[in-house]
Amino acid sequence: MRTPPATTSTTPTDPTTPVIPAAPDTIALGSGFYIGTSAANERFNILVLDENVYYAFYAMAGIPDVSTGVLTGNYSSGSGALTTNNNGLDFNQEAAGYSLTAANLMAAYVPGKSIQAQVTYRNGRNSVVNATYSTDYNFIATTDGLKGTYYGTSNVIDTSGITAGGVRLVIDANGNFTLDGSGSGCSLTGTATPRRQGKVYNVTLQLSGPTCRYANTPMTGIAYYDPTTTHSLPTPGQLYLFAMHPDRQVGVIFTGKL
Repeated sequence: MRTPPATTSTTPTDPTTPVIPAAPDTIALGSGFYIGTSAANERFNILVLDENVYYAFYAMAGIPDVSTGVLTGNYSSGSGALTTNNNGLDFNQEAAGYSLTAANLMAAYVPGKSIQAQVTYRNGRNSVVNATYSTDYNFIATTDGLKGTYYGTSNVIDTSGITAGGVRLVIDANGNFTLDGSGSGCSLTGTATPRRQGKVYNVTLQLSGPTCRYANTPMTGIAYYDPTTTHSLPTPGQLYLFAMHPDRQVGVIFTGKL
């Protein structure tokens, strides 16, 4: 159970009790967590969830803990092929002029083992990603599994650009969290609830603050702690959180370390 001591922040530990694995037909249709790299050496954490939604967090080339965006959309799958429904979006944190644009993801997968995805971006760039199935999908998240104080980066992304947010996210034992964005005028509060399968959480949140453009606007998404992401600290591990407005035209990304 990931429960750091009250006075210090430590790396969450893996739960000790596996749950009933995903139904065989769900695994057969490609659902799971996949971790790998693109041909350009960008780290990808791909979450293919069982309600036909995918999230693909990607990092700066050669720097696995520096997030540069999230791809998300709906998919259909079967017979080892995953196709998107042409509604994919790229919430990008680095490319000027392409902060929120269309992107398409197609993939071939071996159930419970691997996935090879091809991402096509609006600017014409293509990226091939080879990733391996993570056994994190065979365990269940616990309510207090993300408890801790995370330091990292947060951005609000829409079609007009990128707005930097706070750098400290605190999650309590009930899954309630607060991001202190006092320096930018835009903070957020929300709740992370364990999903039925895999060490991943459903997230609901809303922004607040006197200069926050999307204050009091409910958003939904997911959160996921990857214990294998390497960075400058001695112990690996990183929290990935993403939520978006129902119209899918604005999203919030947070990535951080304990």
